[in-house]
Order: sequence, then C-alpha cells, then structure tokens
Amino acid sequence: MAKSKKQAQALAIKLSRERRAGKRVPAPPKGRSSKETRRRAQRDLEIGRTRAKRGAARKNSIKQR
Repeated sequence: MAKSKKQAQALAIKLSRERRAGKRVPAPPKGRSSKETRRRAQRDLEIGRTRAKRGAARKNSIKQR
C-alpha cells in the first residue's frame, strides 16, 4: 500500500507543477477529491496564468529594445 500512496503523491506533485507552469490541467471534479485539494488546484491554475502573462510581457519588451 505504501507504494501506491507514493505514486499518488508523485502524480499530485506533477499535476501541481504543470498547473503552475501554465499548462491547462483541470482541477479534480467534485466528489473525487476534498474541497481543499480543489481549491489548491484552482490556485495553482491562477499562478500558472499570471506567470504565462508575465513571461509574454517580458518577451515583448525584449523584442522592442
């Protein structure tokens, strides 16, 4: 059982990193995970969106120089 727990945790970490990197990985549906997990997933998605905007702004400013 310990192995499957570790695999689930590794998958959760991977999904969180992808969300924060700006990939569109949806939050888990209601009923499959806790409210806190869904809230964290939404927060990670927002962080990914703001980072993507910031990165695009940087690229555009460098091109203008």
